[in-house]
Amino acid sequence: MGKSISYHLLQTLKRGAERLSDEARQQVCHYVLSQRDKSEAFMNRGRRVDLYYTLFGWMLCYALGISSDGVRRKAYLAAFDMSRLNELYQTVMTLCQMLDRLLSLPRFTPDAVLRLMADDEPLRRFFESYQRHGSGGGTNAWSARLMMVDGGDAVLVQRLLAVQHESGGFLAHESAPMPDLLSTAVALFALSQQHVSLPYDVHPFIEAHWQKDGSFVATLLDEYGDVEYVFYGLLAIGSI
Repeated sequence: MGKSISYHLLQTLKRGAERLSDEARQQVCHYVLSQRDKSEAFMNRGRRVDLYYTLFGWMLCYALGISSDGVRRKAYLAAFDMSRLNELYQTVMTLCQMLDRLLSLPRFTPDAVLRLMADDEPLRRFFESYQRHGSGGGTNAWSARLMMVDGGDAVLVQRLLAVQHESGGFLAHESAPMPDLLSTAVALFALSQQHVSLPYDVHPFIEAHWQKDGSFVATLLDEYGDVEYVFYGLLAIGSI
C-alpha cells in the first residue's frame, strides 16, 4: 500500500509535535485543550464550536497524543445533516469522520493509520473547495497541485521558491504585502516532498509567529492565534 498525502500530512504534523521541547509541547497542548468544548469539538475565534476548527483540533489531538472521548465525538458529528452543509463543510465532515475513526484506534500503529488515511479523495476535495470558498490561487493553489503531482513539477517548485520572503516565510501571492503562516506551512509541506533547498532560513519566521500561550498567529499583525494556526505551526515545523 502506497503512502497517501493524507497519511504523510498527519505524520508530518506529528513529527512537528515531536520536535518540540517538553515545555513547549506542554504549552501547545494546554492551548489546544483550552479551545476544546465538552462535546469534544473545537471553537473558532468567537469561542463558538465550529466543525471547520474541529477538523484541525482533531488532527492536533492525534499529533500531540491528546486523548478524546469517542462517544462525544460521534454524538457531535451525528447532529449534522450532511445535505444542509455547503460544499466545503461536506468535505470537512468527511475528513472529521475519518479522523474520528483514527482517534478511536487503541494504538496508532503506522499500518493502522495508513489504512484509515489511504484515501486522498476527501483531502483533494478539501483543497479544491477551500480554494473556491476561501483563499483561492497563488501559493495555496500551487502547493495543493504540487502535493498531488506524482514525481513533482519543476515549474510549481520554482513558483513556490520565488514567493519565499527574505524573512523565511512565504507570501500568499507575488504581490502580498507580507508572508503568512498558512502559506508558509502548505508551501513547506509541498516542497518537503521535493527535497529542494530553500533560499532563506524559515526557522526565525516560525519562531516569531509562536505565542507564549502555545498558539500561533497568522501574521505578525495578528494579536491572537487559534487551533487552525497551531496546526499550520506544527506542520511547518515538521516540514523542515
